[in-house]
Amino acid sequence: MFRELFSFLAPSLARKTSRRSKRKAQGAQRVSGSNFAPTGGEASGEPKVLLADLNGDSGGAVTTRVSEVLDSCDALAVYRSNQVLKLPKDSNQVRRLMLASEKGRELLREQDADILVWGEIEKDLVRLRFDSKIPCADNLPGAFGLGDTLQLPTDMLESQASVVHATVLAAVGPTFSGLKTHISEVLGWALQGTRDVAQNQPEGMSAVQHATVLTNLANAFSAQYRIIKGAKNLASAASLYRTAVKKTAPETDPDIWAVAQSHLATALKARSIAERDDDGLKAAAVAYRKITETLGRGSHPYDWALAHINHGLVLYRLSMRTGRAAYLQEAGKSFEEALTVYTKEAMPARWAEVMNQYGTILLALGEQVTGNVTLEMAVAKFRKVLEVRKRDRAPQLWAQTANNLGAACFSLAKRNAEVALLREAQTCFEGAAETYQQHGDRKRAEVIRSNLARVERLLTARAGQSK
Repeated sequence: MFRELFSFLAPSLARKTSRRSKRKAQGAQRVSGSNFAPTGGEASGEPKVLLADLNGDSGGAVTTRVSEVLDSCDALAVYRSNQVLKLPKDSNQVRRLMLASEKGRELLREQDADILVWGEIEKDLVRLRFDSKIPCADNLPGAFGLGDTLQLPTDMLESQASVVHATVLAAVGPTFSGLKTHISEVLGWALQGTRDVAQNQPEGMSAVQHATVLTNLANAFSAQYRIIKGAKNLASAASLYRTAVKKTAPETDPDIWAVAQSHLATALKARSIAERDDDGLKAAAVAYRKITETLGRGSHPYDWALAHINHGLVLYRLSMRTGRAAYLQEAGKSFEEALTVYTKEAMPARWAEVMNQYGTILLALGEQVTGNVTLEMAVAKFRKVLEVRKRDRAPQLWAQTANNLGAACFSLAKRNAEVALLREAQTCFEGAAETYQQHGDRKRAEVIRSNLARVERLLTARAGQSK
């Protein structure tokens, strides 16, 4: 299975030896000046890594070792914050991670860093977490989320340095504004150094720890795909994700199992889209459904709800490919389930996002089935979303939903001949086009104006018929 994983990576790089003087940034000390600074036209040569002191690391010895491991990577500028980022006390793990992540982002802003590495020590285990300044959308292959961790025995930090390098580069590389070609090359070099651990679980490393290693190496292949493409990168990622899933059990390690399973589904979906293969989308839908069937809504509500959303989105894409309304009907059920967790009262922004996606599915379904009920539901969903997405507070999100509402009103008006719906569509399209134009998205504004012209032609025709 692993024989072909490393055959297409970038060739080994000669280690760079140029040195630069130490820099200091408002409380964060540069670990060393040994990092190579490539020249080129892009904004910055290397990502700035901010390492928080690990919670539970009495004396800071392990944090120092992690900093030295990170600093041995040629593509990273490493700073130590001398602050501890802890998981707050809360009965819900997701809320704990969200609160800690918010504090982490404050550190990132204060130090103007590209990625924060933080975590904790438990006995002889180090657990590392990663927050990028520019987070990736969770539907992209290899996107790091709140649940992603790298777990290593503390006595293996140095021997698994390539794993640490590959993980950090994968977390920051795809969204870094600087020289991505250099990051990709060093990431390829790091992956070359992980062959043994990818194929064999080292003695002294547990199956669960090895699963986190494999998941992060798969994330690294996914990052390579997002940076330089190449279908083999996604194939390698999927192989590693599958192995990670097999090494864990949802009964004993639900969080780690769910992360690997979700990453697998996303990689399958991306590969299917790239290769225009419906079978891959079907496999992704099965993978997401396994999460919803295995994790309980009560014990893992957010993972459960997110899996339902992703399941619904894959089914939506399958319907667009095949024209089968049954996929949209099943997708709608998945969004209904997700909305029992993401409520308007508890999480209004997330609720609005999910409702907007649900309305899009209802709109697509309504155009495929007879009767007006489904389209009426789509119109109602979009109107509710606009109760949260206000034009003055979130203009582009407002424009997104206003455009969707305009489309739903127009589609319904073509069936029931209600002029009021056409007027609403006209107002929505006018506002959405104006907003997108103001924010520099001229192409989208032009598409909306084209739809606006169709509405106005139908209004003119209806006015003529009423005379």
